[in-house]
Amino acid sequence: MRNTLIPILVAICLFITGVAILNIQLWYSAKAAYMAGARYAVNNINHILEEASQATQAAVNIAGKECDLEEQYQLGTEAALKPHLRTIIILKRGMVWCTSLPGNRVLLSRIPAFPDSNLLLAPAIDTVNRLPILLYQSQFADTRILVTISDQHIRGALNVPLKGVRYALRVADDIIGPTGDVMTLNGHYPYTEKVHSTRYHFTIIFNPPPFFSFYRLIDNGVGVLIFILLIACAAAYLLDKYFNKSATPEEVLRRAISNGEIVPFYQPVVNGREGTLRGVEVLARWKQPHGGYISPAAFIPLAEKSGLIVPLTQSLMNQVARQMNAIASKLPEGFHIGINFSASHIISPTFVDECLNYRDSFTRRDLNLVLEVTEREPLNVDESLVQRLNILHENGFVIALDDFGTGYSGLSYLHDLHIDYIKIDHSFVGRVNADPESTRILDCVLDLARKLSISIVAEGVETKEQLDYLNQNNITFQQGYYFYKPVTYIDLVKIILSKPKVKVMIE
Repeated sequence: MRNTLIPILVAICLFITGVAILNIQLWYSAKAAYMAGARYAVNNINHILEEASQATQAAVNIAGKECDLEEQYQLGTEAALKPHLRTIIILKRGMVWCTSLPGNRVLLSRIPAFPDSNLLLAPAIDTVNRLPILLYQSQFADTRILVTISDQHIRGALNVPLKGVRYALRVADDIIGPTGDVMTLNGHYPYTEKVHSTRYHFTIIFNPPPFFSFYRLIDNGVGVLIFILLIACAAAYLLDKYFNKSATPEEVLRRAISNGEIVPFYQPVVNGREGTLRGVEVLARWKQPHGGYISPAAFIPLAEKSGLIVPLTQSLMNQVARQMNAIASKLPEGFHIGINFSASHIISPTFVDECLNYRDSFTRRDLNLVLEVTEREPLNVDESLVQRLNILHENGFVIALDDFGTGYSGLSYLHDLHIDYIKIDHSFVGRVNADPESTRILDCVLDLARKLSISIVAEGVETKEQLDYLNQNNITFQQGYYFYKPVTYIDLVKIILSKPKVKVMIE
């Protein structure tokens, strides 16, 4: 489990680190771009105010003359030739003396008082056409010259071609942004960044870019993000290869057991004459992450050799109980559920308690739980072993001897242990054919079982000839590809739902 998680965690950490570094770089770039945009806006306003300054110089010459049609024409021409100016007003002793508009008209509803500055933002309420303006003032003795600048030119100067930022012009405590009227701050200051003009008394204010922006990452760094993702995936792949390469087969199997990759398959046990379902034998399969299953022949010997057969069987017991409980109401009364137990598991100190807990985990109490003792490992039959199996037998378990005649058991197991069933290995059943000599060994095994009053389960039934032979010899319980191959839990459910419920009697 740990070796599986490490590559994933490393990939996630690499990706997060790469995204964090990319985000910081893009954030600094955005901050620099915002500052550059603010300086660009400052330059725009400076150029406009430079026009206003030049216009006041021309107006000074006119102020020394009479305000007749010629002088008004000169003022109007001066205002018209400056692309960003609206009107020029000459005041003497606080009164309007001459303007650039015909008839000495003034667009201001009142002449405002300037603070200690030559700039003033006038809100819409102070103008005749109800549009805010910027005022530039020059003072010459008792003469004041005012130049008005339209809000459209101010907003145009603030309209920097930069996505995600809004600039505003601040003059004293008044600001005007890309939209809306002049706003007085009154202690409320919604902007945190600013760039001052070194030539005039105004400031361009704005808010900095957010530290993290998903849209900024996508818009400006999608190529780098893909590269970071590929690097993270490559690192995870290489680490996974490294861990799997360095892991021993035992470690790989241990990890598979821990990850729940060893799953139960079920081979139905049927009544050979009736074809009715009598039970199942639980078989292990190794489920691959990318699909498919590995046969038990490829990993059970390793599990027995390494001692992993015990946790493997424990995992199967838990899965079988959980799955059978889910379909408990559909199972026939007396339904057999057989699981193989190795010698090393049977002699473990916790074996009896594990089996009793396994029994108690079933919601149905009328099922026949079969402990199939395998012969792949030698079993030391002593008083302790006999006592353990007797306890389990007294608690309702059925004891079966699996693969009879192929392993270490011999006849001593039948003599010393309380065996309810022997399971005839497919190697014996597979010899049955039309030749009478083909059944000689199997005849002896069947005769022995009858004399010992031990029931028989025949494994590996694959042909009609084998079925007929077993039925002639009254072998009720049979399993093999002739009936069903080992199936997944889902397929077993389909089989059970397609068969009528028949009470199963121990024969």
